[in-house]
Amino acid sequence: MKKCLFIGILISAGLGSDVQAANLAVIASPPTMFSLFVLIVAGACLFGSFQVLGQVKGGYLSRSWQMFFLGFVLLAISQLASIASAMEFFTLPELFAPLMLLLMSGLFAFGVFSARNTLS
Repeated sequence: MKKCLFIGILISAGLGSDVQAANLAVIASPPTMFSLFVLIVAGACLFGSFQVLGQVKGGYLSRSWQMFFLGFVLLAISQLASIASAMEFFTLPELFAPLMLLLMSGLFAFGVFSARNTLS
């Protein structure tokens, strides 16, 4: 008990910055709702691509499905960062979400070209 209390005091003392409430009212704004919808769809696609990746492991199409899976991971990270930034949980650089989307697009394109070369 004393050990847990001591650890709690140390953690509390380490958080020296001002604590403010997150802006939860912004979740109802249309851009944030759309980002939330995209995050949910990205999660479903992430689950589906993981299932397909498990089925084709070691096959000719595994490399392209790895790229699709990583693309969906970057899409989910981008949307999470966008929602967290809009709700003011933490601040990120302005270019973080667009950079993640650019990398996601590159991974998707690489996956499509890899699948096209494999199937032709």
